[in-house]
Amino acid sequence: MKVCLFTDTLGDLNGVSRFIQDMGEQAHYNSQASEHFDLQIITATQKPIPDKSYIHNLPLRFRVAMPFYQELDIVWPSRKAITQLLLQHQPDKVHISTPGPLGWIAKKEAEKLKIPVVGTYHTDFPAYILDLTHSNWLKKQTDKIMAKFYRPFEHVFSRSDAYLPIMETDIQLKTNQISTLRPGTNLERFNPKHQSNAIWNQFNLSEKRLKVLYVGRINVEKNIPFLLKTWQALMQAHPMLEADLILVGEGRFRKLANQSQDHHVHFLGPIQGQALSKLYASSDIFVFPSITDTLGQVIMEAQASGLGCIVSDIGGPQSLIKHNETGCILKANEQNVWQQTLYNVLTDQNILRLWQSNSRPHIENYDIAHSFQQFCQKHQSSINQG
Repeated sequence: MKVCLFTDTLGDLNGVSRFIQDMGEQAHYNSQASEHFDLQIITATQKPIPDKSYIHNLPLRFRVAMPFYQELDIVWPSRKAITQLLLQHQPDKVHISTPGPLGWIAKKEAEKLKIPVVGTYHTDFPAYILDLTHSNWLKKQTDKIMAKFYRPFEHVFSRSDAYLPIMETDIQLKTNQISTLRPGTNLERFNPKHQSNAIWNQFNLSEKRLKVLYVGRINVEKNIPFLLKTWQALMQAHPMLEADLILVGEGRFRKLANQSQDHHVHFLGPIQGQALSKLYASSDIFVFPSITDTLGQVIMEAQASGLGCIVSDIGGPQSLIKHNETGCILKANEQNVWQQTLYNVLTDQNILRLWQSNSRPHIENYDIAHSFQQFCQKHQSSINQG
């Protein structure tokens, strides 16, 4: 079976990029599966991306930064290049992972060539817009755009069960049109064996202080203002607490870096590869207050690295946590609750060790290889049903 997957994001530090790259690696290196599943990944970007034979970086006409989301580019690719690529590979399916210009154009060209189209609802853009603008009207308009984009698809995948009702109500997809892709992460890349306290010396940080890690965009839609306020209140209430808040990623709230050092907040910027694996494995706990994530790839990466996680009770990340076993699920935006929980965990080694010892065994059920197998099966089954 041949699938062409189109994505507007591939060289960015986010869960969508890592998931798509993982699928490409699995298709390429799993010799048994690749005999039956040829996955070609198509993007258009000026950002660095892996140099792989199955990844195609198309020419782009121009690009601008996305409003409200400066870390992502909006690019207009060559329509002709998309058509030529589809004619060259003759895919059985076109899979569209993002509703940006590349996704819209690929959708149109696939329809012209009568190639069935499926997609993944990776990102809850309507929720992002609401968080960023506080405008219900803009949120509803974004819902309509998402509905127009996804409704003609043969099938739309969600990254977690938590988003299936939202896909039905907000963007009006049919129940039999949607299903959940099995979550998965690379258990070798994210592993406690990468632990190395020396990594902190590279950032002039003490190895002796506890490390609370966040990985993701440093922006409003990830609830970073809430996290920073909560941490500041925690440090003011307990100034002798030997702990640092470490934020890895890029975004507008990095401008607060100089203002936050007095509260032991450290912005390390965008980090990938082996250094990211080491940061995960060398931290003590992972915190993720977002209420707009459809899944939260970083939650799997953290637990695979042996970290307990604290997440919100809204969105997909909660589906990956075993409450009070591999972390805890807290009421979203309840500062006192988050502050007290952080204090309890950071001052009680029994809780910290329990979560750490349970996290890796729990997430071993989320091997990316199993995710890929289901990814193949779902594409094949929709072909058979057609």
